[in-house]
Amino acid sequence: MRTMLAVLVGLLFAAERLEAADKEQDKLQGTWSFVSHETDGNASAAADLENQTITFAGDKFTAKRGDEVIQEGTQKLDATKTPHTVDATPTEGDGKGTTMLGIYELAGDTMKFCFDPAGKKRPTDFKGGPGLMNGVLKKKK
Repeated sequence: MRTMLAVLVGLLFAAERLEAADKEQDKLQGTWSFVSHETDGNASAAADLENQTITFAGDKFTAKRGDEVIQEGTQKLDATKTPHTVDATPTEGDGKGTTMLGIYELAGDTMKFCFDPAGKKRPTDFKGGPGLMNGVLKKKK
């Protein structure tokens, strides 16, 4: 009886995680512009960010600079953790074949993010620094 109860609790928790991830995926859908971006603690120039976007469609993402695709891949979200976590796996472009470990925070049409592009250790805050990539996105209307 205990085993059955444990299985049921596990299934309920898994269903809750999937539902939370689906809700977060829905919030991400669309195209976002880069407000800020840092790599290794070095800020990208504002001129470099002007034409840079990322589009989310389902569990897929496409990062572009103008019309040029610079990275494509898939993401897995977990909104049950604090901060929310994301595993992004580029299938094309920068970081192809790696799984970048990240965190994110959504507030309306603004998203903060921080990733370890090498996939060694998930960040715990949005400060960035050596070995990390962080920034802020704004959803396009």
